[in-house]
Amino acid sequence: MQCFRLQFHFVMSSPEIASLSWGQMKVKGCSTTYKDCKVWPGGSRTWDWRETGTNHSPGVQPADLEEVVKKGVKTVVIGRGMSEALQHPLWTI
Repeated sequence: MQCFRLQFHFVMSSPEIASLSWGQMKVKGCSTTYKDCKVWPGGSRTWDWRETGTNHSPGVQPADLEEVVKKGVKTVVIGRGMSEALQHPLWTI
């Protein structure tokens, strides 16, 4: 009798951004309309800049990324906003 070991690797992706306009983001599969949001495989939530002191300058803080990295995200896309005013300092990347 032979035994076989099967391995399955499932790669989850983050939910799609269904629509985007000034001050409004909709995530596919979610009824919430966000002003700003974080998405990761299996979820999304409001991105409240006040939690970490984020502002257009100096920009996205390392703490803004910690949550999604802890969820196992390997690739992070940092948006710059509609007018590309949101900065991302080197210490964040």
